[in-house]
Amino acid sequence: MAEFRVRGFCQSQLTQIAAQKAILAAEEYFKLGNLDMAIEQAFAALDFNPKLTLVHNYIAAYLVHKFASMQSLYKRKKRNDSEVLYSVLFIEDCCSVDEATIRKHYKETALLVHPDKNDSVAAEGAFKIVRQASETLLSDEKKRRKAGRR
Repeated sequence: MAEFRVRGFCQSQLTQIAAQKAILAAEEYFKLGNLDMAIEQAFAALDFNPKLTLVHNYIAAYLVHKFASMQSLYKRKKRNDSEVLYSVLFIEDCCSVDEATIRKHYKETALLVHPDKNDSVAAEGAFKIVRQASETLLSDEKKRRKAGRR
């Protein structure tokens, strides 16, 4: 398959440039507080260049912040936010979750969003949110049982 050229750039170089621009746009959208567009741009970067493995870490950090914003909404509406805490740790089925599962998901998520492993501007805040969600779920047995009944 022949590659086309635009001003000296081949198609693969152009898609790499587009992926990098999408990542930069995602970071700027996050800084502006537009989490949905940040997530959308990060996924666009992956579409342009699936080999960008660190983009998955950026997406995880943005999603953690998105779940945290949902948690604050739940608290304002005086609703049970324990399901959101499970979402922060990327636990889908909160009905049969034990302490070991929470710890395992915490370690996996913390590695994804840890500021030393993730260059995103969202990483530090996401790491704190993940740690807080884990501590809350591990310390509050009542919340775990309430979420398990739903």
